Formats: sequence, structure tokens, C-alpha cells
Amino acid sequence: MAEQDAASLKFEEAFRRIEESSDVAEAIAAMRDIYGVSHLTYHHAQTVTGTVDAPFVRTTYPAEWVARYLLKGYVAIDPIVREGMQRSLPFLWSDVESTPEVMEMLTDAFRHGLGSNGYSIPVIDRNRRRALVSINDAGRKDWNVYVAEHRENWAELAHAIHNKALFELYGQNDPAPQLSPREVECLHWTALGKDAKAIAILLGISDHTARDYLKSARFKLNCATLSQAVTKAIKLRMINP
Repeated sequence: MAEQDAASLKFEEAFRRIEESSDVAEAIAAMRDIYGVSHLTYHHAQTVTGTVDAPFVRTTYPAEWVARYLLKGYVAIDPIVREGMQRSLPFLWSDVESTPEVMEMLTDAFRHGLGSNGYSIPVIDRNRRRALVSINDAGRKDWNVYVAEHRENWAELAHAIHNKALFELYGQNDPAPQLSPREVECLHWTALGKDAKAIAILLGISDHTARDYLKSARFKLNCATLSQAVTKAIKLRMINP
């Protein structure tokens, strides 16, 4: 009971500090300090800031390591980012398969003060955008036990950090409209070349209803044609044809 109370208190403090933070950098630093881990990173690759897919990354890693990571092109082989942008569930870094190339990167990371323990939390918001919150720890011997104790709270905090990032990026003008699941499904099948009649059969709805979903999705995306709506939805990663 005492452990549960302690975990709840940490969560409440972390949530409050994230909400009160002026930006994502401050939010991840607060969560790092409250949980006594070495580093936190927030990575959102699907942003729209003038160009599509301009990555938004905030980290507490040392500037020297960030510079080396970019210089060496490690982002192209980083298994944590790759897995994190594909998986739906959180994962321990020790569960990710390594290659000799990856081991070389990790050895370099350890030389720059990064820890061997890690846990990553994929975030998928209601507009199907993906982000990743990663926690790195250097010296905790009971890492798996510590993760098990806090993972549910960390998942909620990861979403709070993601919301903070969206506000930092867009303010009140988030460019991704809130499409319903049916609207997304109809756009998905349209992107695969299906017309309204075929979509109706696939989804078990009437032709008229399928056309209504497509029309409302087009309006929400502020597009004149269905083709434009599909293209925009793909760019925003709302659908994956």
C-alpha cells in the first residue's frame, strides 16, 4: 500500500509539473527529475510546420551526444525510434533486436554517458499521429521492477507531454481535424481505389452513408475534391494506404 501511495504521489506531481510547464523541454526535465531517471526524450515525427514531417524532438541528453548522433547519422539505424514508430505498446529497450551496426551506436552512446536501461512509450493520438516518449536510466539495478511499478502512470504522462507538444507546435490551431473512425475508414479505402459503392459493401453500410462519410471528411479537411482530401489525409498520416 505504501509503494502504491508513493507511486500515486509521484504521478500526481509529475502530471501537475507537466501541465504547468511552459514547453516540452521543461516538461520532460520535470518528469526526469521526479522519477530519478537519467534522461527523457520526446520525438514527434509527423508535424506540419510549413513542410510535412518536420520532426519535433526534445531531449535531456547532453548536447555533445545530440550533435554526435546527428553527425553520425544514427537516426537512420536507431532501433528505438524505428520500433517506437511502428509499435503500439510500450517496450523495454532490452527487448529490441540489435545488429552489429546498432551495437556500435550503443557503445558510442554509453561512452557519452547514456545508460543501458531504457523504456519507450509509443503515443498514438485520436488523429492517429505518432510520437514516442523514451526514458533512459544509467544505474538502476531493479529497472524492470521500477518500470512495472510506474508504466501505467508513465503512459498517461506520455500523452500529457504529447498534448503539450501539440500546443507548443500549433497553439489552438491544430491542423489535423478530428475525423470519425468511419470517415477515416472511407478515406482509407478511397486511397486504395475503391468507390463509394465498394466501400459500402466492405463496411456493411449503404452507398448513401458511405458518400456522406466521404463528404464530411472532405469538408473537415477543407478540400474541394475527394482526391485532395485523400492526399492531405496521407500527408497528415491520418491514413496509411
